[in-house]
Amino acid sequence: MNTIGDGTTAQFTAMLTGKTELELPESRHGEKGAKPVDNYPWIWKKLTDAGYLTQWAEDEQHIGTFQFRLLGFRHKPVDYYMRPFYLYAESQHFRTTTTENELCFGNMTRLKTMLNWIQDFYNTYPNRLKWTLGFHAQYSHRDTNNLVSYADQELYEFLYEMNKTGHLDNTMLIIMSDHGQRYSELRSTYQGKLEERLPFMSIRMPSKFQQSTYVHNLRLNSHRLTTPFDIHETFFHMLDFNENYKSKTNRSYSLFQLIPTNRTCRDAGIESHWCACLQWKQIKDFQELPLINEIGQVVINYLNDLLSVVEEECARLELFKIHDVYELIPDEMMLKFSVSKDKDNRVPLFNETEDVIKELLKEQELKYYQIQLETRPGNGKFEVTLGYNSKNQKFDIEKKHLSRINKYGNTSHCIKFKKRNLSNICYCKKQ
Repeated sequence: MNTIGDGTTAQFTAMLTGKTELELPESRHGEKGAKPVDNYPWIWKKLTDAGYLTQWAEDEQHIGTFQFRLLGFRHKPVDYYMRPFYLYAESQHFRTTTTENELCFGNMTRLKTMLNWIQDFYNTYPNRLKWTLGFHAQYSHRDTNNLVSYADQELYEFLYEMNKTGHLDNTMLIIMSDHGQRYSELRSTYQGKLEERLPFMSIRMPSKFQQSTYVHNLRLNSHRLTTPFDIHETFFHMLDFNENYKSKTNRSYSLFQLIPTNRTCRDAGIESHWCACLQWKQIKDFQELPLINEIGQVVINYLNDLLSVVEEECARLELFKIHDVYELIPDEMMLKFSVSKDKDNRVPLFNETEDVIKELLKEQELKYYQIQLETRPGNGKFEVTLGYNSKNQKFDIEKKHLSRINKYGNTSHCIKFKKRNLSNICYCKKQ
């Protein structure tokens, strides 16, 4: 699965509403006219109408998916909502720093607490339609993945019991991540860039479906470009479970449908900054290239423009160092793709006409660069994708094409309740 934006909120918004944040009403802290997210077109509203009981568990409430940058919910969004419990329980344990208190509530780990609650829900309503979202971030929301293995045994025991008691006999089970590591040392490498954009996703269907067209398509789609929008479309397909299902939008497919082999990031609603299908060529000895230094300063100017609304609180940033630069190169095989040879879209047919290829690969006026740089004060590291038009010598840069790739902790505390959407850029004058 390819991410469609930065962080958890972008993925969950797409998965649970089928929309991007920009397509929904303003809900950010400190923004004019902002309102809580209750009126978003949440998938659980459709599920409730169809007779489902709904459940949602999420840990680490201080960075809640729809509470950290957004105004959260005014009313309980689902039938069974674990946030009130977590708010109280974390408030009692959050001040302590020992490993036991960080990872546990009393004598039980926080993950085990969540999994038990989900299992209790299924035991209590064995004959009801149910939909559950469980999101646990504590083990993986660190600089490294050293704690992730702590989940192995508890997740195994949970799945074993759910299967043993028959709860998985008629349940589609999705185990996935929202994104890869965003702030570790690995993230500064090309491998880390791909891992951030290509999180794990696994789907298990009940055994009675194993020979069905649905599972056949799922297996083929595991090798094709998919996004959180597709998970949202799959939820809709579950509510209208038939082989003639048609997607609600052109940018999403149900994962039970066959996704075209020639699907592009543009088709799927993925911005170039997040597209893992693109090929980037590392530029060597970029320090000697005037254009690259100019790009670095353009990025700094752009960051400071964003911070202009909080210039009294946040320090003006300066370019400290450019770490890496990549240039987007055309994927020749993708450009040559014409149609698929077989009815299942498994075998691609390529256009080998030399003149066509030369035309497709000719020098373009618009080039794209991806730059990793470091700013001061604060030593913030950023990765930015921007376009450069060689004809008019203008740059094109947007905030949605910007990633903060090292942790910033509490360095933006001064705008916590003012412009939290700039917290990954701001370095407060008063630390």
